[in-house]
Amino acid sequence: MIKFFRKIRQNLLSEGKTEKYFKYAIGEIILVVIGILIALQINNWNENRKNKIAEADYYCRILDDFELNEKLIDETSKLATDKIKLCKELIIDLNNQPNDRGEILNKFVLALRQDVFVPSNIAFEDITSSGQLKLLTDLELKNRLIQHSTFLNNILNLLQENRNEILKRMSDFELIGDFGYQDIDYLNQELDKELLDLLPKNDWTNEPNNSIFVKFQDNLVFYIAMLIRQKQHLSNLKREMQEPIELLKNKNCK
Repeated sequence: MIKFFRKIRQNLLSEGKTEKYFKYAIGEIILVVIGILIALQINNWNENRKNKIAEADYYCRILDDFELNEKLIDETSKLATDKIKLCKELIIDLNNQPNDRGEILNKFVLALRQDVFVPSNIAFEDITSSGQLKLLTDLELKNRLIQHSTFLNNILNLLQENRNEILKRMSDFELIGDFGYQDIDYLNQELDKELLDLLPKNDWTNEPNNSIFVKFQDNLVFYIAMLIRQKQHLSNLKREMQEPIELLKNKNCK
């Protein structure tokens, strides 16, 4: 094609048709410009098409994360409910004398086990860290997702503070031997009889006036309160998630 146009130009020059040559040259330039513009338009259309596909994919991936987090919230709340029930049983067991310190402490260890809520936020973190947040053209939804991300981080901080307070309060016993850690199954199995015989034998779970008894019971009440608070934080998070979930579902991911 280039050779064809070059031949036409050469013929015009050789025939002395300078005016026609310049007109032809201008026309050729215009054709080239039009071709470039068409190519750019096709390229822009292709880029926009790719961006639309990427945007739709992000919406669906973010929705998947939200729906998974709903399940995680329900599971974590259920575990907290079970622990509240176990703590109530512990208070009753503690006040039913005589009782077995080992049984009470082994229940206590189960109740104290921390189940950390770790949300799935992979898709939104991916789009923000990669600088691709601009792909989300639905401004209402984009702003709502940014707002949710801030809310989620605040809730995670509150839950962490909750755990820190629980661990600080529940582990604050001056002498672990007097408290009876040696009665906990995993430690009791490791210590042989000779070592166990060397450790304190106090029976504080059957002495309501003992300072350890009073503190332990008080800590159980405190722990129940912290578990209720944890459930409230999770409930607030789940309620806050409903609006962005509905907006994401309107993107027809399913």
